[in-house]
Amino acid sequence: MFDYPVFDMPLMGHRLIFAFDAIVHVFISHGAAVGGSIILTLAQWLAIKENDSKFDELAYKILFTFFILATAIGALTGIGIWVHVNIINPAAIGALLRVFFWKWFVEWIVFNVEMIFLLWWFLTWRKYPLGTPGKRFHFKLGATYAISSWFTMAIITAILGFMMTPGNWLKSEFPTQPDYLASLMNPSWIPSLGFRTFFSVGWAAAAAMFLSWFFTKNDEELRLKATRFFGKILGVSVPLFLVFGYWYYQQFPQQAKDLFTIGAVTRQLAGNPVLPWVLTGGLAVLALIGGGMLYANPKRAPMAVALALMVGCMGLMAEFERVREFVRKPYIIYGYMYANGVRVIDVPVLNRDGFLKRAAFVPDELKTVTPTNKLAVGKALYQMQCRYCHTVDGVNAIRDRIKGWDEKTIFHRIGSLNSPTTPFMPPFSGTQAEREALAAYLASLNKPSAIAIAH
Repeated sequence: MFDYPVFDMPLMGHRLIFAFDAIVHVFISHGAAVGGSIILTLAQWLAIKENDSKFDELAYKILFTFFILATAIGALTGIGIWVHVNIINPAAIGALLRVFFWKWFVEWIVFNVEMIFLLWWFLTWRKYPLGTPGKRFHFKLGATYAISSWFTMAIITAILGFMMTPGNWLKSEFPTQPDYLASLMNPSWIPSLGFRTFFSVGWAAAAAMFLSWFFTKNDEELRLKATRFFGKILGVSVPLFLVFGYWYYQQFPQQAKDLFTIGAVTRQLAGNPVLPWVLTGGLAVLALIGGGMLYANPKRAPMAVALALMVGCMGLMAEFERVREFVRKPYIIYGYMYANGVRVIDVPVLNRDGFLKRAAFVPDELKTVTPTNKLAVGKALYQMQCRYCHTVDGVNAIRDRIKGWDEKTIFHRIGSLNSPTTPFMPPFSGTQAEREALAAYLASLNKPSAIAIAH
């Protein structure tokens, strides 16, 4: 499962780059695509109903912004996620593809339909003015885009939910017989889908309020109408995503819930259990105050109010994505595969026979530990078991973690990685000789001459 070449990123590390890419993609895919398609379809419906050409033109300007975000940044970061996951953890993406192959294939087809209707809807908007027979047909294009956009999120959410709560998806231990329906209908799918749906709609409504502030500077009445319209959508979305969010949280395993504080504010600040709620509450209050003031007095609201609304919403989304990823540790697929790509069921075999003996891309001379290759074996083990979360000297540097430790201390620490002190770390997999080799390599990082070895 872990027989892949190593691609190392020594300074930034895989985790930070992937997090940045994924969070930006979620901003765009949730806000501009899923939520944006829904709120702008509703905006077009209102413009048709009231024959309001100004509101119709404003909806087009907002769609133009969302269109650029979805087709440029959204598409680029979406491809980036595939590149990153294949580099970071090919074993995990391989497992997910085997379980969700046909679902992902359907999602790919629906995504292409989504893009076709987005292009069709956007490029023909001004071709069908209000009052013409074609305008209702054009509205149906937008509705089709909204439905297909939501459907792609529904499938991806099933996969993300599976990674946290796989449920009883294996009919047998070995040979494995996946239950594909159980994997799709995993416990957190529906609540997480509801949470993401209403957060997406609310996030898009907040973005539309922000954009309306800029696009209606010379028309206060239009600003009032737009802000009140999108503000109502935001107001309806907030309690619904909170309800679904609580339901979603209740599906988490207790061990994942216990990691919430660390996931929200990092391990260094986790000693204060109130801090995560202060951070989350502060972002929520910032968003609510900004949205409330903009809704109450849109004609006179300063730009800082609209900006506060956006910063609060973006902060909440980034915080959610960070927590969701972190609390799943030490697993990448909960209970099935550790974050370093090692299947739980394989650990006893690897401890008995050796980790590197089953690593196809490791040279044969490193598969047996000897006094002459001990450091090289240790480095190979570090790259295959530790680099997923650590770098040598960059982000989350391993050198800082073991500073001042001798080889014996490191050896004992490796044997207790997945402990109550660090429940988010996968256990070491390998023989005692391999564990000694990894300890020797890490201890060498405390020596000045280790720089050449590490790089």
